[in-house]
Amino acid sequence: MKKINLDHNKKLLIPELIKIVGIDNVIQDENELDFFSSDIFYESSIKASLVISPKSSEQTASSINLITSYGIPVIPRGGGMSYTGGYTPMIDGSVIIDLRKLNNIININKEDMYVTVECGVTWKTLYEELKKHGLRTPYFGPFSGIHATVGGALSQNSVFYGSSLYGTAAESVLSLDVALQDGTILKTGSNSNKINPSPFFRTYGPDLTGLFLGDTGALGFKVKATLKLIPFPKEQRFSSFDFSSDLEMFETMGEITRKQLAQECYGFDPFLMGLRMQFEGLKKDLKSLSALTKSQKNIFSGVKEVIKVASAGRSFMEGVGYAMHITVEGKNDKEVSSSIEQIKSIAEKNNGKEIANSLPKLVRANPFLPTNRLLGPKGERWVPIHVILPHSKVKGILKEIDSYFNANKDIIEKNKIKWGYLTSTIGTSAILLEPTFFWEDSHYQIHKRYIEKSHYNKLNTFPENLAARNAMKKIREDMSSIFMNNGGTHLQVGKMYKYKENRQETAWNLLVSIKKILDPNNLINPGSLGLK
Repeated sequence: MKKINLDHNKKLLIPELIKIVGIDNVIQDENELDFFSSDIFYESSIKASLVISPKSSEQTASSINLITSYGIPVIPRGGGMSYTGGYTPMIDGSVIIDLRKLNNIININKEDMYVTVECGVTWKTLYEELKKHGLRTPYFGPFSGIHATVGGALSQNSVFYGSSLYGTAAESVLSLDVALQDGTILKTGSNSNKINPSPFFRTYGPDLTGLFLGDTGALGFKVKATLKLIPFPKEQRFSSFDFSSDLEMFETMGEITRKQLAQECYGFDPFLMGLRMQFEGLKKDLKSLSALTKSQKNIFSGVKEVIKVASAGRSFMEGVGYAMHITVEGKNDKEVSSSIEQIKSIAEKNNGKEIANSLPKLVRANPFLPTNRLLGPKGERWVPIHVILPHSKVKGILKEIDSYFNANKDIIEKNKIKWGYLTSTIGTSAILLEPTFFWEDSHYQIHKRYIEKSHYNKLNTFPENLAARNAMKKIREDMSSIFMNNGGTHLQVGKMYKYKENRQETAWNLLVSIKKILDPNNLINPGSLGLK
């Protein structure tokens, strides 16, 4: 292997890369390197030396092999929605591969009910194309699906749309094509058959597909994925409830998800629910809701839904404590009505009060809004941290989190940090708890590029606030320790969560062995998953 420092040998590498991806797809501009090297929270002190944008699986595989042959680390990047250092460089001279030009929907197979895509396609693009065919993937994206790519979500794993019934993004996957360090492309599942392959079945022998899901790009670059399909639901219903205590809300959410009654079941504490109402105005809400009325079977029913939201205005959440929101889908009115009635009964049993269901309607009316919530409603910096737990452990961890913030009240107040939390169920067995923080600080390029210009221009800007940013780093580090000690797990592990620290020795050694086989010199996203 050639051991060459990229900064001093660009003349050797760049012409070879240009032959593979074309001159327009080799990026050296300093501002662009800044943008690609930082995520929503981490502004890396180490910048990538180059960014390249291949247009095919073959170009990606050849580029990886070429770059690593020089002993240079290479990092995959999708839509850039990480806040855990998932793609931030840790080694000088690293090259980032921007995978967003691998954005084709290759095959919508209606007979075998799967869709194959290149991994740079966004969830919004996939959702809209499948809807034309009356189809959908079971899990169909995160809030940030306007930018978030399929490959990014599979590398980080993600939840939201459909997750209460269908689980995480990983659980909708049938097959992968993965570009490895040596330039080969690995196919998984039934698609790895030598004779007459087809990506219709995942677990043919040991589940090699699962090995690359949630790996945060540490084992290889996902270039194609095949996902399950389901019929697009004919009916949707929505419910919202107010609870005076978080424990009542969590008890309700647990019972709803155990009975598999909802596609989405999520909640907000009073602070975050109040903040959520500050973002958009009613006019924009109604424009979004018109998309839902057009998709409804009975247009008059749809118009009535718009009128209800208009009547409620932006005050429909005033005085609400802990707010739980529900989306139910089904084949017919009888099915969804039955689920809604059961949900109401469960909520009432736990002292839940039914309130206007405008929020879940608005969320589903336009699932993939512009990512204007990358900053707070007044321009404050925003970052979350999360943990996934079994329902039985939620009560205990809520007490620990409250105790932590009471003990650290001074650092919170001194740095004007505000926080609340959201929560969402995942399948029948798990729940996500996501503390979310806001503070006054300068903005990164990702904020300026990914937030609508008309919205961004209305926001306050703040000077750099390293004291508050460092306080946030400490808080998130402390939170990750609390989560680890409670047996929690995480999506988007990146380079932040205590993954290595909480692995049993046999499991960790097996992962290290796999890494050595696939990437013997640790040049594929070094540092991710704690693999250094």
